[in-house]
Amino acid sequence: MPENEYLKVGSTEFAYKKLGQEEGIPLVFIIHFRGTMDNWDPLMIENIAKERPVILFDNVGVGYTNGETPNSINVMAEDTYKFIHGLGYQQVDILGFSIGGMVAQSLAIHHPDLVRKLILSGTGPAGGIGPSHPKMEEMMYKSEGSEEDAIETFLFLFYPETEKGRELGKQSLKRIFSQKTKDSTLQVRDGQLVAIAQWTNEDFDNAKKELNNIENPTLVINGDNDIMVPTENSFMLSQNISDAQLIIYPNAGHGHLFQHPVRFANHVNTLYFIKSQRVSNLSL
Repeated sequence: MPENEYLKVGSTEFAYKKLGQEEGIPLVFIIHFRGTMDNWDPLMIENIAKERPVILFDNVGVGYTNGETPNSINVMAEDTYKFIHGLGYQQVDILGFSIGGMVAQSLAIHHPDLVRKLILSGTGPAGGIGPSHPKMEEMMYKSEGSEEDAIETFLFLFYPETEKGRELGKQSLKRIFSQKTKDSTLQVRDGQLVAIAQWTNEDFDNAKKELNNIENPTLVINGDNDIMVPTENSFMLSQNISDAQLIIYPNAGHGHLFQHPVRFANHVNTLYFIKSQRVSNLSL
């Protein structure tokens, strides 16, 4: 991974990395709950960056970016807009994972001219279906323990409870840990949990109207057993965004893109960027 670069926008100094091709519209990545830009699987990023410019960044209060993480998805989206605009881009593609996918939706709704194409990975609409697993709240708030405890928490949240799923998860975590230099704070956790709760508790009928207004070509992608943002949410998104394709990975969880990093990269680089053709449900 390259060294961090920094961009001052008002009182915020955003930390970011630029990778991949110099020419072309960049793909901007928005990370998952409590993640920093070092939480992307480098094998996935490497394969996407072979084909196009890639930008990773820490949003306000996260990782190496100063400030306090807001407790609103829409405010996070506005901060993302300020960062991208501050870099001088008039149009980008957006990939949002988990809470990052919620931010990506808000960005596409409120700044449609900025977003050319949209990838929504392991995420859900406002007013969507919340997690129902009895251990979810305990795991989401967990903050202390050994490195082994942290690995078990991540495996539980992101991967299916199968031997193969856990092994692929451990391989991804090893790649991520090899590059990670800073963890997020408890303030990030608490702010993002409030934002997620507010998003989930919104009225889906109102959210549908906003989703219907998204005209950007969109790829919705998830595993078939996502316990963090239940997979039903991906169907809700694909059914209410007019130009959406849906891909569901079998025997995969919330971390489907890390469980299958090369497959995911190939879908981003080929299937999605082919001239749009609607697919209601493609299971690969």
